[in-house]
Amino acid sequence: MRNLRYSARKNDRDEYWSVIDIFTGQPTFYKNIQLDCLDFDEVDDMVDCLNYLNIRRMGTLKQP
Repeated sequence: MRNLRYSARKNDRDEYWSVIDIFTGQPTFYKNIQLDCLDFDEVDDMVDCLNYLNIRRMGTLKQP
């Protein structure tokens, strides 16, 4: 399996989650919104979406 750029991480200080960019180790931004303080379902969906967009942008996703 290829390395995916985005992952989910539980926040230490509360019950929320963040979408982490593995290259920076920091919460990422999407359309100028920091993807921090999300519930698990939101972060799971955003990780999938951002990884899909990144793979597509890199040209490694085969189109049907």
